[in-house]
Amino acid sequence: MSSILNTSNLNHSNTSIADAYGVNSQKASTAKTDQSAEKSQSRTSTTQTESTGGDAIALSSRAQRAQKIQAMSKDFFANGQFSVADIPALVSRLQKDGILSEKQVERLSQNGINSLSSDTTGAQSLQNFLDDELKSLTETSPNSSLINTLVDAKNVLTNMDDAQSPLLAQKAAKVFGQLTDYLNSNPPMTDTQKQQWQGLKSTMQVASSMGSQQSALGQLSSYLALAKR
Repeated sequence: MSSILNTSNLNHSNTSIADAYGVNSQKASTAKTDQSAEKSQSRTSTTQTESTGGDAIALSSRAQRAQKIQAMSKDFFANGQFSVADIPALVSRLQKDGILSEKQVERLSQNGINSLSSDTTGAQSLQNFLDDELKSLTETSPNSSLINTLVDAKNVLTNMDDAQSPLLAQKAAKVFGQLTDYLNSNPPMTDTQKQQWQGLKSTMQVASSMGSQQSALGQLSSYLALAKR
């Protein structure tokens, strides 16, 4: 009987010692820490999933936009026959596809798109116009800064399938500003020539508005502001 009592007392004593030294408390604390870690890991996983989902949606949106721009380029610029007469249809297509917003189209109108004459049937393509002007300038004014401007304009026209690129939008904005300065200097030209120059400037204006991320937004705004002079 005494042996049984001693065993009982020993077990009770061991429990008390464990409590005294915080062993049981440590086990409880460890369990709580494990639970907290699991919750934290779960929240992190959820956040990462949400972030990944957001990136996927953004990527999908950019991909769809790029596809629409490539389709537009194929329809309007692939054959090299884009002319002043095609500008209204181009703007309408870009607005319909969601590439240009209503606000952008309104800004384009304010900056001269609507000032183009409607009598443009049979107008020379802008590519051919650029080739002719470059040939003439090279022969008569080989040091003219306008040559670089027209070379850049030709580059924009031949790469309209990549109009979503901020770099192409920046180049188009630069050309737009340079053409605006040139036309504001009132150089001697026929009405037909003026129509072509205005059409080229407007096309650069449209291209500059198509970049999905215009890294040089401040520069772009300054060039667009020139048209309001």
